[in-house]
Amino acid sequence: MARLVRPLMQWPKLWQHCCHRAPLNYFFSSFLRRTPIATEETTSLSFSATSAPSSHGNVHNRLRALKPRSAPPLNSHEDDSATDSDSDDKKSRNQKKRDARRAVRWGMQIAAFSTPLIKRILSVASLDEDVLDAVMLVKRLGPDVKEGKRRQFNYIGKLLREVEPELMEGLIQATKVGDNATLQALAAANMQNIQDDNNQQSKESEDEEDKEEEEEEEELQEYVNIATRWCDGLINKDISITNEVYSVQSVDFDRQELRKLVRGVLSVQERQAIADGNEGEQGQVDSKIVHAKKSLTRFLLTLAKGMSVNTI
Repeated sequence: MARLVRPLMQWPKLWQHCCHRAPLNYFFSSFLRRTPIATEETTSLSFSATSAPSSHGNVHNRLRALKPRSAPPLNSHEDDSATDSDSDDKKSRNQKKRDARRAVRWGMQIAAFSTPLIKRILSVASLDEDVLDAVMLVKRLGPDVKEGKRRQFNYIGKLLREVEPELMEGLIQATKVGDNATLQALAAANMQNIQDDNNQQSKESEDEEDKEEEEEEEELQEYVNIATRWCDGLINKDISITNEVYSVQSVDFDRQELRKLVRGVLSVQERQAIADGNEGEQGQVDSKIVHAKKSLTRFLLTLAKGMSVNTI
């Protein structure tokens, strides 16, 4: 009985002791768990946080202090130029989209006409047979083939993008109302434009050909001048010219043939000196001299051209 009564008598003291000690233990244990170990960095941060002013006027200054020193300053002109370029690109993209939608609309309007009218429009617009085949294909598609028609009209629009807008709009409107006079006028104007373009292209091509011929003539004249200088030097036995010609290593030429041609010119000149008094023989010797010099110059001209090709 005493063993049962003693714990009951001690119960109020135990309850008071536990109730007073438990909150304190929980408080100190939670505080120790949440409080980090003090370091120099945390101390400086806590100091700066406590010492920072709280007024709204200094908020901007504190934010600017976070900006790194190496950061480049903002340039409003560069931002404006970048914005302008972006707007230009966006404008060009929008314009391309509008042109594509307009070309698709042209294809739908053309496909609504009869086959002779379609051929007339495409002929006046100077379009290829691929456009006619594409339009005739979309006309054969049934009303239930919606996705196929959409893709085909997009393809037709892609083929029509390069057409002059004024010409195509005029052709479609004139065909709708049956204005044959306007169709004939548009056809004549388009043919005149095509003829003018062809004339301009032919003129440009002729100018290019003339320019190329002039350049070739100038280049050939340079080779002729070189060959003539070599020919005169070899005939006159100029040591510097002779060494220049025979020391050419970039072209593989027959040096023995060159010596033979030079000796032929020299021998004919000797015969010319002997035949000064005889008029009949003088004419034959002169013709032989011209022929010998011509052969030598032709050989040297080929050598000069070969040197230029190997140098390039």
